[in-house]
Amino acid sequence: MTCHLIFPGQFRVTNDPRLVLQACLGSCIAVAMYDYDAVIGGLLHIVLPIGSEEAEKIAPARYARSGIPMLLSEMIKLGASKERTVAAIAGGASVVADKKMNVNINIGERNLGTVRRVLSTQRIPVAAENVGGHSCRIFRLNVATGRTEVKAVGAGKHKAPTCGTKGEIRWTVLKKRIDQLKPLPGIARKIISGIEDSESSLSDLEQYILKDQALTANVLKVCNSAYYGFQYRISSIKRAVSLIGSKTLKNIVLAAALYDLYNDRFDGYSLRKGELMKHSLCCAMVAELIASEKKIKDLDVVFTAGLLHDMGKVVLDQYAFEKFNLIMDLVINENVPFLGAENRILGYDHAQVGGLVAKEWNLPEVLREAVSFHHQPEKAEENPEVVSIVHIADVISSMVGVGAGADGLANRVHQFAVSTINLQTDDVYRIVEKLPELAREAEVF
Repeated sequence: MTCHLIFPGQFRVTNDPRLVLQACLGSCIAVAMYDYDAVIGGLLHIVLPIGSEEAEKIAPARYARSGIPMLLSEMIKLGASKERTVAAIAGGASVVADKKMNVNINIGERNLGTVRRVLSTQRIPVAAENVGGHSCRIFRLNVATGRTEVKAVGAGKHKAPTCGTKGEIRWTVLKKRIDQLKPLPGIARKIISGIEDSESSLSDLEQYILKDQALTANVLKVCNSAYYGFQYRISSIKRAVSLIGSKTLKNIVLAAALYDLYNDRFDGYSLRKGELMKHSLCCAMVAELIASEKKIKDLDVVFTAGLLHDMGKVVLDQYAFEKFNLIMDLVINENVPFLGAENRILGYDHAQVGGLVAKEWNLPEVLREAVSFHHQPEKAEENPEVVSIVHIADVISSMVGVGAGADGLANRVHQFAVSTINLQTDDVYRIVEKLPELAREAEVF
């Protein structure tokens, strides 16, 4: 049998009995459809319940309202009968760490309600479901038999071991790997140093960009993209600044400067080429949006922190790739949270390693804390507000499937972070409604 992974916002319809269709689910919903007589199956990985008319036209498989009718239509085209087709659904987990949390971040619940309504409208009976709760899932459809299987992932029953466990990565070896990492580009250092240096001049930044022909070309390419939709072509950095503003320009430059570091495959984390870049950008944009919604200062800081938060994955994927099958075995078969599994097998987790990278690069303390504690915001001592924003943005980005990878399955929002920034249910809904637009902006970058 061959397992075919259906990523968020994608679907597959097939009559090949050798295939098993699989989806890794958090708040997302997987809808499997099957015609037993024709031996035709399909699996849809839904991210959000509904989108705008334009969004559903561009990416119908991302939404329940547009994706389910499309899946059924493709089944019928292949030879299935609507009257014989039945469905199974799974997913829709809550992503809160504390069941008593007074903020509704349960996008899974909204997804589930819409999925049920659309299936009912299409008159497709639901033969089986495994939904809700706080456990993420791996959902499989065996095309040969029509049998569905659900396995809970990362339920959080095990404590993460401390450093020093068997299989520990020695600091000297790890430091060598960090030293071999591509250095932080000079332009990125200049932008980051501007976080602490209020005297940093925009004209200096423009001159720095112009010294790098490739960077200049990339910045102008983004500025001239369909996303910004300017009537006339932008041919100079000075013109770009006047039209998009200095803050947006800095974000574009910082993302472009980090592109070579992030835009690769990271097989250990089940991230396809470009997915880490996309996730980091989405996290940065969501963090900036949260800060703006809560009227929190230093938007540049939270954007940069969001962009850098997962850089420890770059090191661990290179150093310990051959051990990730052991990590996933703990996650899938023993319900160990991914961070704890990293610690148990490697002696470090990617957040800790990212903190070491931030220290080696002499990044400001606020960025070191955001990178080190983006999964444990309660440990932040000096900048809990920024760390909490990045933590929440990371979970939201993962729960809708933007570069979630293997570890994104078990991300949870901590009550500490919610309380620290006084996040309300209405804030969450406003943020989630803007996610499709942010995802498109991440694609442009």
